[in-house]
Amino acid sequence: FAHQVSPMRIRPRVSPRSMMAHLRLLMVLRLSNVAARAAGEDIVGGSHLRGSRRPQPGAGIEVLLHTFFWNVHWECSMAARGASAACKDKVGRRFVELATAAEAEVVASIELEDGIAAPASLVDFGLVGWKQVDGPCELDVYGDAVALAFAPGWEVLKSSGGCLRDDADTRAFAVALVRPPMRMRDCPTICFLAVHAPHQNITHGSDLVFDICGGAVDHCVVAMGDWNTVGEGVSQHWDALIGGESPGEPMPDEATCCFPQPMYYGEFDHLITNVPNARHAGHTVHAYQLIEDNPVKQHKAVSATLALPLMPLQ
Repeated sequence: FAHQVSPMRIRPRVSPRSMMAHLRLLMVLRLSNVAARAAGEDIVGGSHLRGSRRPQPGAGIEVLLHTFFWNVHWECSMAARGASAACKDKVGRRFVELATAAEAEVVASIELEDGIAAPASLVDFGLVGWKQVDGPCELDVYGDAVALAFAPGWEVLKSSGGCLRDDADTRAFAVALVRPPMRMRDCPTICFLAVHAPHQNITHGSDLVFDICGGAVDHCVVAMGDWNTVGEGVSQHWDALIGGESPGEPMPDEATCCFPQPMYYGEFDHLITNVPNARHAGHTVHAYQLIEDNPVKQHKAVSATLALPLMPLQ
């Protein structure tokens, strides 16, 4: 955490009840550390984050949720079109390095795959003890692959994945209903999605999302990935796939696509949520990675942080 509370000095004559009160106050201060941040550039979990905002009045106790997501593109995964034979192994390990540096607890991989519709194992790349949820999409000769993964302590209750269209523009998604390790104020469970949106409208997947997440779609959804649209266009994909309450502003909303530039340009990779009183606490858009292995195409990896409201301490 950027805001640290000095260790408490306990004097011999302090009563056990007073000691507990001090410890509770210390816990509150640590969990609500984001309330002490000023707008502008902050440092969270060792990474420089842009876009932090002051919490709204009455926001209460918050906890930071660090996420990481990256569309590495299939050419690197399949050593295709001139990508090096070592590209997938290197990019998978770099994925874990960047996620670890961001202190991420939830990650999403896109097109990091072992086959046309087979997400690669993030555990094998180094996320030991994590729970992975695969989102394979295979349709005739077309295919795509995404995956979600959750750090130890997150309990996956239900999960699935599939295709977002039934034609050549189809892309994949993964969905999971999870119980977080902390007690959230409005969301005892959270519906997470890894999304690789098609370039056209989403026409499939909403029934599966509701089957997995049920009422959590109303106001307990966190979705991340490559939306293939600028921020203001994400709401159309959200409505088609998720529904529920309207989400807040997607972040980041800056150029993340694609290597090599300037051949390609897109503001496509976003984190978005409809959790009440949640707010974006900053993000990092990383530079292109491992270009010496000629990934052919690649999005910029994103580390993004949400501040989520916790249940008040009793």
